[in-house]
Amino acid sequence: MSEQEAAFPKVWESFCSLARVADGRHDTPAWRSHDAVFAVCIIRVPITALNDDLARCRAALARLPGVRVHPDHFLHISLQELGFVAAEPRHPDEISPAALEEFVTMAASPISERPPFLLTLGGANSFEDAPFLEVHDDEEASRLHQRLFEIAAPPSSPRFPYLPHSTIAHYTEPALAAPAIEVLSEWRDARFGEFEVTEVEIATMTIAEPYPPFQPFAVFPLVG
Repeated sequence: MSEQEAAFPKVWESFCSLARVADGRHDTPAWRSHDAVFAVCIIRVPITALNDDLARCRAALARLPGVRVHPDHFLHISLQELGFVAAEPRHPDEISPAALEEFVTMAASPISERPPFLLTLGGANSFEDAPFLEVHDDEEASRLHQRLFEIAAPPSSPRFPYLPHSTIAHYTEPALAAPAIEVLSEWRDARFGEFEVTEVEIATMTIAEPYPPFQPFAVFPLVG
């Protein structure tokens, strides 16, 4: 079993041991304080590739107090965060327009040279702050992340090892974990759909709303 496949049961076991969930919203006052768009490398998750189980799972989560479900257009798999695009970056989470363009140039060939791959979503799982769908893809997304991470050369390492996933909701306040555990347990072994990943996208989003549409900045077709 790969490290990625072994990690998901551990995440679930850890979540089931929690007494309470944590507020996981990304659109905090600190997020909204930036006067810029946020750039991130993603794989978009097409809602048309997912079955009705996802709608039922999200509906059950939405009935829980303190849960905010992601809309269809925001479903994605994050590969590498690049930061807030600022004319004069002053913080580690900011990137200049010139540096973003340089990243696009450096990423184009090594990403496009990778072939398309099949990706399956599910079962349902959860971090302390957010329910998500597991990614099963023979670790292709992890390999893409590693290459993008090397190119981005961020000044500090992430707090947690990279684990590809598609977040479907956030907890919006500290609350008892038991109701979320009960709901997600029903969908723990579900497969919500699969699709062929044919491109990786650098997208930007405004910070004015919780779930803004992703705006394409650069698209890398996977051609092998």
